[in-house]
Amino acid sequence: MVFFNPQQEDNLTAFITALSRQESSLPAGLQAQLHSIGQNLENRVVELPTIAASLPELNKAYKVAMAEERVHSHEEKATLVSATEKDPDTELLEHAIRILTAPDPVKAAQQDLSQVSGLVASNPLKRLFRMG
Repeated sequence: MVFFNPQQEDNLTAFITALSRQESSLPAGLQAQLHSIGQNLENRVVELPTIAASLPELNKAYKVAMAEERVHSHEEKATLVSATEKDPDTELLEHAIRILTAPDPVKAAQQDLSQVSGLVASNPLKRLFRMG
């Protein structure tokens, strides 16, 4: 069973959000680094802020997404019942791994968000991750 602390959860969610807001793919070296992080995400989630800081556009989107996460972390969260009985942290982990290990993480994050475009609310990524 996977357990992210609230800060790790916010960092991961904000990073995926920042990826989805990029206009172009990341440099090949960063994509390779994300792929490596995705293969051991439980232990390497702490590296994502450093990755975000390495590109100005990604860093700006990450900071905006983190500010959004802080706002939403003060809101009351609803508990959703899942038919799969999966732990929300496990679902977050699996979803993030799929994005980070994709050939193009930016396109994968954008595609995932477009698939849930009908669920647009205060924070569609929270709904995507079934966290609020």
